Amino acid sequence: MKNKIVLYTKSYSGDLERLKVSIDSIKKHNKDNIPYYVSVPKIELELFKNNIDCSYVNLITDEEIYSIPAQNWNTQQIVKSNFWKLEVCENYVMLDSDSYFIKDFYVSDFMYDESTPYTVMHEQKDLFEWTSRHNVNLGFDPFLTFNETRTPIMELFSRTGRIYDFGPGPIIWASKVWKSLEENYLKPNKITFANLIETVPSEFTWYGEYLLVSKEIPIFAIEPMFKFFHFSQQYIDFKNQGYTEEHFKQNYLGIVMQSNWNAPLKY
Repeated sequence: MKNKIVLYTKSYSGDLERLKVSIDSIKKHNKDNIPYYVSVPKIELELFKNNIDCSYVNLITDEEIYSIPAQNWNTQQIVKSNFWKLEVCENYVMLDSDSYFIKDFYVSDFMYDESTPYTVMHEQKDLFEWTSRHNVNLGFDPFLTFNETRTPIMELFSRTGRIYDFGPGPIIWASKVWKSLEENYLKPNKITFANLIETVPSEFTWYGEYLLVSKEIPIFAIEPMFKFFHFSQQYIDFKNQGYTEEHFKQNYLGIVMQSNWNAPLKY
């Protein structure tokens, strides 16, 4: 019998230390004992077996999910989006290695009712309020980049209206939405999910936009579940303002210290 919901992380050796922090936080705060899966490249399987608690984590290889020609940003997204094919769950919370929980969590944090997960869906105004003061230092305008990477998917599905963000992670995905995308869009058009990612590399946007047009599940929108530090200056600003993990607990289940700017392991 499939699990109603599981936690899932796609990791690799470069994020091993961050993953350890994430696992410790899950073991501490996972009050409903939601099953936890981690996938890693087959070539790195022994490394992870020797460094994480495999009595708690269901450790599998990326190749069990999707046959990967090479490890890169795009294939990471493809693996994450194909996890449903293992048929171990009806829904899954997709966590990155650089995220960790700061308070207790339950199935009810992710599921609206017995069969319907919440959908992370918002307009990212909180981040854009901050970046509007830092565009010169960042070297680009995240608001414009955000629109440019989402409008092509909207146009493909003939959707008009507000531009939404369906991330950042962690995000909750219903397996039936991914399956419907494959059966009702990819196969009839003789394309693969890899083709979609090559066109626009944003797996959560493909999921969200398809959900909006397919209405495969009822949509109960929620704001991001974790405080996400996208940039080093953003982290510095919050530190300088005196924010602590205790402050974030009021609104968030956890924190993401994004690894692409060499963030510390924890806030």
